[in-house]
Amino acid sequence: MIKAYEKACGKKIPYKVMPRRPGDIAACYASTEKAQAELGFKAVYGINEMCKSSWKWQEMNPNGYK
Repeated sequence: MIKAYEKACGKKIPYKVMPRRPGDIAACYASTEKAQAELGFKAVYGINEMCKSSWKWQEMNPNGYK
């Protein structure tokens, strides 16, 4: 994710990998096939396009929804 957001915004994003916090799950998985079968949802865009779109929205809405 970090690399995709760096590409979307054109800047280096500083970050640190830290230990999990109490209550954080160890791993999380999703199945696009299951989402399509059960919800009729099919992903159209890849991670780079999604990060670019969310970065653009954030730039246009720096205070979020009002």
